[in-house]
Amino acid sequence: MATIRGTSNTSEIASYVAQLIDLERRSGAAKVYSDEKESLTLRSATLTDLRTNLNTLNSKAQTLAKPGTLSPFGAKTVATSAPAVVTATASAGTVSGVHTVLVTQLARRSTLVSTQWLQGGNELASVTGEGSHTFRISINGVDTQVTVAVGAADDNRTVLSAIAAAVNASDAKVTASVVNDTSTTARLMLIGDESGSGAAVTLADVSGTLVASTGTSSAVQSNGTAGGYVYATDQLDARFVLDGLAITRGRNVVEDVVPGLTITLTSPQAADAQPVTLTVGPDQESIKAKVQEFIEAYNATIAFLKERTSVSVSTETRATGTTDVRSVNRGTLASESAYLGLMMKLRADVAGRITTGATGGPVALSEMGITAGKDGALSISDNAKFVKALTEKPDAVTALFNSDDGVATRVSARLKQFLAAGGTVDNALASTTARLQSVNRAIERQEAYLRVKQATLLEQYTSLQETLVQLQEQQLTLDSIAALYYV
Repeated sequence: MATIRGTSNTSEIASYVAQLIDLERRSGAAKVYSDEKESLTLRSATLTDLRTNLNTLNSKAQTLAKPGTLSPFGAKTVATSAPAVVTATASAGTVSGVHTVLVTQLARRSTLVSTQWLQGGNELASVTGEGSHTFRISINGVDTQVTVAVGAADDNRTVLSAIAAAVNASDAKVTASVVNDTSTTARLMLIGDESGSGAAVTLADVSGTLVASTGTSSAVQSNGTAGGYVYATDQLDARFVLDGLAITRGRNVVEDVVPGLTITLTSPQAADAQPVTLTVGPDQESIKAKVQEFIEAYNATIAFLKERTSVSVSTETRATGTTDVRSVNRGTLASESAYLGLMMKLRADVAGRITTGATGGPVALSEMGITAGKDGALSISDNAKFVKALTEKPDAVTALFNSDDGVATRVSARLKQFLAAGGTVDNALASTTARLQSVNRAIERQEAYLRVKQATLLEQYTSLQETLVQLQEQQLTLDSIAALYYV
């Protein structure tokens, strides 16, 4: 410890006082509050992490516990024998089975083209005359009138471009463009936005002869440089044979033939070609992925609870054979039975047999290849058994997870009291936060007290230093006077 000397300066006194205050801070009430704050902060972080783990597990469990068509166990996949010709997807609940498809024609969009015109020529303006011209576009019973202004000096390309711009600015479900079919000629092209005969595009002049003059006719088929429709009405629909039944649709993506099955037609086949086979069955990869997500969330939760509720004791054996306890390490939640109980009950929930399973199906996870290791972590330890259960007993597998006492249902129910507003974790966090705020206020009061005490001590020791200096000066004076008499 520093010693106050008469020769001590102000900085030495301040350092000495600071040491005294720091010693009190590290050993007095401030130390008690600081230690409690550290403990509470760790507890708050632990509870927050626990809630995250439990929420993740609950989310995965709720997914597996969904009923009916919402259940991930109802996921289906479709294998196709010729993906370049036909592909398909199936929604949950689609009946498993095999379908054959022969594609004879793909759906097309209605397309009209004008007569071929010399780009720099003036024939269209001369024939139609200067002024506004109006024509009607009809698609599936919906009429849209389009008006185009033609100038007397407009060349053919300018007129065609004006028509295209007016069409595209209208509400008609058609797209217009001017195509340079050669380096010197151009043609107007109109393509419907939707495929199928029901969306066929027809044009008719309302005032003037702009449609007729350009040769953009919906009544005759285009031939060579003459205008007209590119595809006849009966060429606009998709045509295919499904399981021997001839079907016509206006789109190449067909969703209304087999419930839950979406068929995409990609390429036409010859009439004598081999039909494409579509095989609908359980989407085992998707189902396995969902189960694996549940397993991983469960394992993470159990590992977290195991670590935070554990108590580890370090011992030392003496030469005499006696054993001494060197240290005891306790997890943040080691003294709270609720969380230790949660870990044990979750283990029981996933290991126990269910009573509401399907007849003849697996009634425990172990019966479909999911087992726990020595550390309690789950895994798909027997993939062959897992796949066999999905293939042969899909309804029983679904019930194993989502029935009234299914594994996922039990786990989700177990977590409810911990995750609910005002539940176990919520209340624990609230009380921890409240206590932490109280401790912080106590620390602030203690620090204020120490600051005042430090200032008081500094003032006292400084005053004492000044007194010592005065005494030393007086002693020197007395010594000088005495010396005069005893020379």
